[in-house]
Amino acid sequence: MNLARNYEGNKVPKFTRLFYPWSTLFRDMCYTLVGTFLLQYTYTSGVLSSNLATYQTQMHIITIAMMVCLIWDGLNDPIMGFLVEKFHFKLGKFRPWILIGAIGNALAVILLFTVRFEGTDGWGYVAAMIVFYVLWDTFFTMNDIGYWSMLPSLTNDPKERAKLTTNVSIAASIGTVLMNVICFIGPSSFGIGAADAYKIIAIGAAILFLLSQAAVFFFCQERKRDVVQEDVSSKSHFLDLFKVVWRNKQLLYVVVGLALYYFASFILTGIGQNYFYMVFGYASGGYVAVAVSAFYILGTVLAQVFYPMLAKRFKKQTLLTATFGIITLGYIAFFFLAFPLFGDHPLAYSTPLPSDASGAADGTNLLSFLFGGALWLAYIPAIFFFAASGLYYLVILVMFQDAIDYNEWKYGERKESICFAWRPLDVKLASGLNIGLRNLVFLATGTMSFINVISNMEGLKNGSAFGADAKGEYMVDGVTNTFNGFLEQARNEIAPKQLVLFGVIVIVVIVLAYTASYLSLHFGFKVDEKMEEKIVKELEERHALHEKEVKIETVEEIEKSEMIS
Repeated sequence: MNLARNYEGNKVPKFTRLFYPWSTLFRDMCYTLVGTFLLQYTYTSGVLSSNLATYQTQMHIITIAMMVCLIWDGLNDPIMGFLVEKFHFKLGKFRPWILIGAIGNALAVILLFTVRFEGTDGWGYVAAMIVFYVLWDTFFTMNDIGYWSMLPSLTNDPKERAKLTTNVSIAASIGTVLMNVICFIGPSSFGIGAADAYKIIAIGAAILFLLSQAAVFFFCQERKRDVVQEDVSSKSHFLDLFKVVWRNKQLLYVVVGLALYYFASFILTGIGQNYFYMVFGYASGGYVAVAVSAFYILGTVLAQVFYPMLAKRFKKQTLLTATFGIITLGYIAFFFLAFPLFGDHPLAYSTPLPSDASGAADGTNLLSFLFGGALWLAYIPAIFFFAASGLYYLVILVMFQDAIDYNEWKYGERKESICFAWRPLDVKLASGLNIGLRNLVFLATGTMSFINVISNMEGLKNGSAFGADAKGEYMVDGVTNTFNGFLEQARNEIAPKQLVLFGVIVIVVIVLAYTASYLSLHFGFKVDEKMEEKIVKELEERHALHEKEVKIETVEEIEKSEMIS
C-alpha cells in the first residue's frame, strides 16, 4: 500500500469519495459527546458535590474555566492551522495530522468520562476535567483542521465539490443526532446510573472515531498540489490566520456568519434537553428529546439530499434568504406551541409516561405518548427549521470554499489550513457562548435547583454510601423519598412562568443570532455563481502554466547535468 500516493485533476478517486465524507459521522458523534453533553454529564451524573452551595461554586468554576479556554482556543487554532499549512509529511499534507489528532482525541475523550476522583467532594473531578478538556481541545483541533482543510483541496469542480460537501454535511448531521439520541435516553434508561452510562458511551465513541480517521489515513488520497502553492505554504507565518481574514473580506463575512450559525444551532440541543426534563419529567423528557432529534435527522438529511438539485436551480443568496425566513418562522411557531403561554402546560403536550421508583419510564405506551395528545404539534415547526437549517449550513460551507478560491485568485495564496482554522475556532467560540448562556438561563429562570437535584440523585444512584434502601428510597437532608419522587417534587416546584421565561430567552437569542448571521452573509459576501465560475477557470489555467514551467525547468536541469558530465 502506497500511503504517499495522490491524484491529479478534479475527479476524486472512489475510495476517497466514499471514506472521506462518511468518516465524519463518527467525528461529529465524538465532538457532540464532549461539546454538547460533557456539561450535562458533569452537572447531572453525580460527579460534583451533593452540597448545593459547593455544587454551584463548582459549576461556576467550570463555567469560568471553559470560558477561559476560549483564550487557548484563540491560540490553538492559528497554531494548528499554521502547523498543518507549513509542515508537510511525506505521507501527505492533511492525512497524518488527521490521524495524530484522532489518537490523542480518543484518549482524551475516554479520560473525560471515566476519571472521577471519588472521595474529593467533586473537587478532584473539577481539576481533572479542566486538564483533560484542554488536551481534548488541542487534539481535536489538530484533527479538525486537517480534515476540513482537505475538503476544498480535493477538487475545484463545483459539481464534485457540492456532492462532497453534501455528503460531509449529511454524515455530520447523522453523527450529531445519533449521539444526541444516545445521550438523551441512555443515562436515564440504561438502569446503571448516568456516570456509568456516559462511560460506556465515551469508550465506544472514541474507538469508532479513531477507526474512522484511520480509514481516511490508509484509504484516502490527497490531490496533487500546485507547485506555487506548495512554496506559498512553506512560507506561512503564525499570524496568517488573522492576516488572511482581515485582508479577504469575503472570508471574514463567512467566518462571522458561520460563528453565529453555530451559536444559534447549538442552543436548542444544548439547553433543550433540560427543558424537556422540566416539562415531562426525567425519563419522559428524554424520550421527547429523542423524538425531536428524529425529526432533526429527517429534516436535515432530506434537505441535504436535495441540496445539489436546489443548487442547480437557485443561487446561493436565494437559498440563504429562503431558509433564513423558514428558520425564523419555525422557531416563532415552536415558541407558541412548546412553551406554556396559555396555561400550566404547553399547547403541544401529552401526559408523561408513568415512572417507577428508580425513575425509569414504562415504555408500553411510548408511541401514544410521543404522537398522541397534542405533542405532535411541536414536531411540525421543528422539521421545518431543522431542514432549513441544514440547507443554510450547506450554503455557508460552499461559500467558505468559494472564499478560499477567491483568496488564491486575488492574492495568489490558497492556504486552506490557515483559512479553515477559523471553522473550529467558530465552533468552540459558539460552544463557549452556549455554556455561558446555559448558566444564564438556569439562573435567570430559577431552575438551577432542579438541575442540582438531578445531579444529587444520580450521585446517590452511582454508589454513594447513602444509597437506596430495600424499598428503593433515599434519605436526603432528613427527607425520605424515591429517586423519581425527589425529581418529581423538584419539577413540580417550577412554575409555568419560569418555563415561559426560559423559552423567551432561548428563542429570542436563537432568532437574533440567525438574523445577524444572515445579514453578514447576505450583504457582505459577493462571490456569486458567475464570479466563482470565472475564478475556477482562471485558477485551472494558472495551475496548468505552473506545471508546464516546472517541467521546462526540470528538462533544462537534466540537460545541464548531461552537458557537465
